[in-house]
Amino acid sequence: MTHLARAPRALRAFAPALLSVAVLLGPAALTSSAQSAPVTLKVWYMPNGGDPPGAMQVEIDAFNQLHPDIQIDAQVVDWGSAFTRIQTGIQGGDAPCITQVGTTWVPGFTAMGGFRAFTPAEIAAMGGASNFVPASWATAGLAGSGDVTAVPWFADVRAVAYRKDILAQTGLTPDQAFKDWPSFESTLARVKDVAPNVAPLVHPGKNDWNVWQNTSMWIWNAGGDLLSPDYAQAVFDSPAAVHGVSEFTSLYSKGLTAPDTLELNSAQTDQKFGDGKAFAEFSGPWLISNARTDPSKGGWSNDQVRRNLAFAEFPSGPGGSYTFVGGSNLAILNSCPNPAEAVAFVQYLVSPESQVRYALDIGMLPTTQQAQQDGNFVGDPLFQPFLSAAAKGKSSAPIAQWGQIEPTLQEQLQAVWDDVANNKGQPLSDEQIKARLDAAARAVNGYLAAAPTLTN
Repeated sequence: MTHLARAPRALRAFAPALLSVAVLLGPAALTSSAQSAPVTLKVWYMPNGGDPPGAMQVEIDAFNQLHPDIQIDAQVVDWGSAFTRIQTGIQGGDAPCITQVGTTWVPGFTAMGGFRAFTPAEIAAMGGASNFVPASWATAGLAGSGDVTAVPWFADVRAVAYRKDILAQTGLTPDQAFKDWPSFESTLARVKDVAPNVAPLVHPGKNDWNVWQNTSMWIWNAGGDLLSPDYAQAVFDSPAAVHGVSEFTSLYSKGLTAPDTLELNSAQTDQKFGDGKAFAEFSGPWLISNARTDPSKGGWSNDQVRRNLAFAEFPSGPGGSYTFVGGSNLAILNSCPNPAEAVAFVQYLVSPESQVRYALDIGMLPTTQQAQQDGNFVGDPLFQPFLSAAAKGKSSAPIAQWGQIEPTLQEQLQAVWDDVANNKGQPLSDEQIKARLDAAARAVNGYLAAAPTLTN
């Protein structure tokens, strides 16, 4: 599943532009439901951002200006229980009409028959498939089904966060420092010389939930992939994939990361960077909110880090430059008694005004091309690397078996980091890495063999 970082809420507000919403959603979407009895929609959403209820209430209030007779009963569901609750709801238990769903959960719940498919007309009213960032749209349903069952809501995109002031001490420009793997490693080595009291790099270690996500970017940039194009076989143990994992893990062995990085989770690495204890880390756009939010309201307290935050796309490997794109989608359950009203709320949440405002509030990116072109993003240099990276992003395979694949891959990648920690400062051999990946591949191929072959 795709968890979300908890960032302070961005201090921005936008008045809803009703005319723009009318253009996007069409006249029917703006027609009040006064002719019928009031409807209440139960909506489940996860704790997105620093003030989840506050950010959601802004969207509900704006929606109710258009639809005063569609009331929203929005309930926060913790990530730790969300999967089980949605599954139980699909199977006939307590269920909402609309639920937020992690991108990696969409195929499994769709295969269970739990989510209502959006019609072509409903998708067209949202700007059509071309209005969404391709990497996000790829998570909108089950591969091979032809159905869209979960509309992308917001995107979690990764980049390299770094300190401009420390980079200036190295004499390198951002283009030189983050161009490719050799230049990135050289940059970290220079940082170690010019700023000995700051770790060159910090990243989440073996106990973090996103081990596979961080590692996948090294696999992709090495020219490898996670699964074959038809999703019939694991390929994350290919020579290219092994090379990518080797490059990533060697940074620790070469002393270019924080000594304790293997024990840290994502929240701890973000905090370590925000406290000024690291030059660079792999993270997401929520750090922009951390830097711009007043410390009294949960923002970073280190003014030097706040002033010098910058981002770069992931350094290119021999296979190119790609980044992980995750986030969350919105699905309507088949059991929802008011699907037309539910569609109206989903359509509002992917309107330009809502997309821009909510993404800024929770520290993520919009999923629509139209919203990403808003001046709050294209006019902000801190967002530029994320916008560029999103256009080249990749995600997990949209197949029902991903629910089995992810924990299996995660387990063996965590074991790789155990091997790194136990290798007494020496880089792992390709043979050591491949043995771990082969073990995961054997299990994954068993899951895939029991499923129909799908095409991309």
